[in-house]
Amino acid sequence: MWRFHTYPRPTRLKRKEMNYKKIIIGAALTLACFSCLPVNALTSNRSKKTEAQAVAPKVYWTDSNGRVTYSINATTAPVVKIALREFANDMKAVTGLEAREKSNAPIQIYQLDLLSNKEFSAVEKLKIPLHQFITAKDAFYIGVRKNRLIVVGSNARGTAYAIMQLSQLAGVTPFMAWHDLQPQPHSSISTPSKQEWLEIPRIEFRGLALNGSQWMNTKNYSRIARLMLRLKCNTLWKVDGMHDAAYNKAVVDSFDICLADNYKVTELTGKKHKKKRRKTIENVKMVCDNNQMEMGQTAPGLLLEMLNNRDYLETKSGHRDKSHRSTVHNDEDCAWIANISNPLTASLQLSMMMELAWDKNALTRDCKSYLDNWLSNLFGAATGKKIAPLMEEYYRLTSIRQPAYMIMPYGDTEFHSGEFGNELERHLYYFDQLKAKAAAIERTLPAGQKDGFFEIVKYPIFSAALIAEKELEAQEARHIARPGLFYKDDEAKAAAAVSLNAYNTLKQLNAYYARIGKGKWANFINVKSSEMQAPQLPGTLRANEIKSLMADAFNRNTDFLALSSYTNDIIAKNAYEWQKGYNAPQSQGKDAERIRLIPLLGHSNKAVKLPKGATLNYTFYSRNGGDARFTLAVIPCYLENVKNMRVSVSIDRAEPVVCQMKEIFNSKEWKFDHWRGQSLKNFYVTLSSGNHTIEIKALDDNVIIDQWVVDFDVDREYYVFPVSR
Repeated sequence: MWRFHTYPRPTRLKRKEMNYKKIIIGAALTLACFSCLPVNALTSNRSKKTEAQAVAPKVYWTDSNGRVTYSINATTAPVVKIALREFANDMKAVTGLEAREKSNAPIQIYQLDLLSNKEFSAVEKLKIPLHQFITAKDAFYIGVRKNRLIVVGSNARGTAYAIMQLSQLAGVTPFMAWHDLQPQPHSSISTPSKQEWLEIPRIEFRGLALNGSQWMNTKNYSRIARLMLRLKCNTLWKVDGMHDAAYNKAVVDSFDICLADNYKVTELTGKKHKKKRRKTIENVKMVCDNNQMEMGQTAPGLLLEMLNNRDYLETKSGHRDKSHRSTVHNDEDCAWIANISNPLTASLQLSMMMELAWDKNALTRDCKSYLDNWLSNLFGAATGKKIAPLMEEYYRLTSIRQPAYMIMPYGDTEFHSGEFGNELERHLYYFDQLKAKAAAIERTLPAGQKDGFFEIVKYPIFSAALIAEKELEAQEARHIARPGLFYKDDEAKAAAAVSLNAYNTLKQLNAYYARIGKGKWANFINVKSSEMQAPQLPGTLRANEIKSLMADAFNRNTDFLALSSYTNDIIAKNAYEWQKGYNAPQSQGKDAERIRLIPLLGHSNKAVKLPKGATLNYTFYSRNGGDARFTLAVIPCYLENVKNMRVSVSIDRAEPVVCQMKEIFNSKEWKFDHWRGQSLKNFYVTLSSGNHTIEIKALDDNVIIDQWVVDFDVDREYYVFPVSR
């Protein structure tokens, strides 16, 4: 027996005029009959019922044969019919039997804007809180009335979203089918009688801007439309005329998708859904629309910061700034659009964004907790708990260097094999450990989870590791080999062999991905991207030489000493290791921003948001004395129009040094910062041996501190701060 433990989300009511006479009359009657019920009270006990109205403790969706059945009003929109087909297939995956329509079924579904007078009267008698969502777009209600599970959508999309919510309640998450995962089977499904859900989206237009020709055909638009339906997003944004959805009119119209172009949205209206209305929108949050910030390569912590930042906004005039928000939209943005080239690589990020577009409290804890729940919903609680630490380490390592940025148009990366016992090989060693853990979990999975695990966990980890190995070992071979002497240098050839082996393994990994699901993703593995190309080596090697030459390569399992063996003259700290933190004096109000940790962000994987005027205090002991170089690392500014992002640093209460952490947008320095994932500023100081203090203060908004280091070898070059793990 299966019970759900899902809680309703707080919502906002968006009041708009409706053109349906019977609904307005019904709304008036409803308002006259019901007192105003706050949404967060929907799960509380209802008023007392007579004995004739006794309610069973739960409502079963399934009949005696284990089949889920439902009834629906006579006239529905095409997108509702599509959602019902998806729901039927989902229930087959869960119970073994497709859901079917049946009169007097335990699930009763209603599309409000297409109800007959008789049907609307029946809904009124159920005494559901119609007045809270009847005028809101895309809203829906799910709850138990008269021993039936009642599902009501305010319009076509709202009804379709409600049906997809039923699938989620049964354990079929939006990305489960997308990633070839099988849900947990159950012989019966039930809902507690006192459980209710009322959902109203806080963002009116929620959607995607697809930047990639591989998605631009009818078959793939249908796939995208189904994913959008499950994610409850309603808009496709045309990017600079790069693609035209007109030839996919049947797909777009049947899924009731709004098309947006040049800040104008076209949506279907009218009782028969055949009229088109064009509306100008303002206050658009274009997420990850810079070519240096692909959504799949954006750390979850940074994405959450973007979504919650009111300054991260684009207006119709084309400027990213904080604009006037009309009270009509409850001080919310009108549209959130995810710029994305491949939804396969950004499942977590898309889930985060679309849930937050519906409910501002969807990620009130942090993105790490969201990741844990997301994985548990996909793989089950036990397996999800095992996978979560792997994905956290994956985000840490890729925050140090994203795979796409291992290829440097301006030269090599700053990874240095001569520092800290070979930091280049140490970075690859951490990837080796991560790969081994992923492979170990994969061996324990049932067949129905292996493909999904490969797509969500193994492929991102292994491809990132292999790209890093391919490029960093090729860089090492180029550094070691003297001009014209590559073939006489065994060390250089060994590094080149490791690089080529990684490249060959990467090709095999991509080939395996292309075979999954009968080749459904074969055309979407971008083998022509720069990070997938052959390494640039100082010479060539024959295939039969690679294995023997690798025997002479650096052995990551035996050739390392502990990192602490190399850090006697350097002090490196993550920002979250502060001793004392002080919020700004003006941050005492209820809504004032305070110092907070941001998991899954930065080289530390837990950066610190430091509001303007706030300070962090640190103490450290140094056995060394003399000249030292202090380096501060912050998360690069992602806001184009911010002029200043200053931080002051005072060591031992000396005169503060002001560091300007903001680089000119799209400059070479700005790109370097984003490729690295950190903006660095340093200055020199003379210290004695003994105890010292550091105070770091934010002088502007949008400051996120990641790490700092005091190095007594002032000329040392390295990439990764040698922070003890």
